[in-house]
Amino acid sequence: MSQVQRREGRPRVNASPIIFVLRIVAVFVAVMMSGYSTQAVADDSDGGFFSYFPAPPKIRMPSIDIVPFWTDDFKTAKKAYNRGNYEKALKYFNQASDDGNFIADWYLGHMYRLGRGVPMDQAVAYSYYSRVAENFDAEEPDKNRLRVTVDSQLQLANYQRTGIPNANLKANPQLAARTFLRLATAYAHPGALYALGVMSIEGEGMKKNPQQGLKWLNAAVRKHSPEAAAYLAELYVAGKVVRFDETRALMWYIIAADAAPAGEYPMISARMNELRFGATQETRIEAEARARVWAEENPAPSE
Repeated sequence: MSQVQRREGRPRVNASPIIFVLRIVAVFVAVMMSGYSTQAVADDSDGGFFSYFPAPPKIRMPSIDIVPFWTDDFKTAKKAYNRGNYEKALKYFNQASDDGNFIADWYLGHMYRLGRGVPMDQAVAYSYYSRVAENFDAEEPDKNRLRVTVDSQLQLANYQRTGIPNANLKANPQLAARTFLRLATAYAHPGALYALGVMSIEGEGMKKNPQQGLKWLNAAVRKHSPEAAAYLAELYVAGKVVRFDETRALMWYIIAADAAPAGEYPMISARMNELRFGATQETRIEAEARARVWAEENPAPSE
């Protein structure tokens, strides 16, 4: 953990009347959303705060000038990251991080978690995500920064669920489940919905409830979670919780592959091709047709 130093806090400026109003509205929305039942969230098919949030999502530049998080170093790093030039991105994200930019810390967390431009190191990733999560403010008027801090809490919960042996972090699925539930009910984060689905089906950190798990998974899929779609596909392959259905399995893998960002989740594409190769022509045609219909009924919001 010594590789990452903690900061004293992010800079603040005097809030204008507009920002004050935005903060009041944000508080009201947060209070209202926190009262949603888990059943309502699992059954809700609307967009939600995280209606489409692949990992890592693209961050648009905020339109309100609050804190200059879009410094030259950060913009240079972000462009390099999106182009796959991770060595250059690492250099400038580090510089932006040194200037107190916690969105840069969030990107650095992704880089260490995924091994992009650096050796994969979950302990370092955890420390970066921890720093970002410390900046969570339910009254944050900027949606992009709020998304980043909420997503970092999701990443920390993922680590709490499994533990990090080399960081002395013991697995605590019960604690992780509580965090996932909070993020699912308050923000409809697809990663939290997916995790709750799997944990409900497996009885991990909570009482086993396969039917509720399916509802969580379907809610995550409607928010275009490739992991949730792939997990649903495997349930149909195994005939677990649901009846064996080769067509539905291939359909869900097609949907999962379409939802996965370029370069992410290579195993999803490989598994989809495996099922497609082993299926009959009739099954392939039917699965592809069903996937197209599903995509038309559940379009991903435009960037």
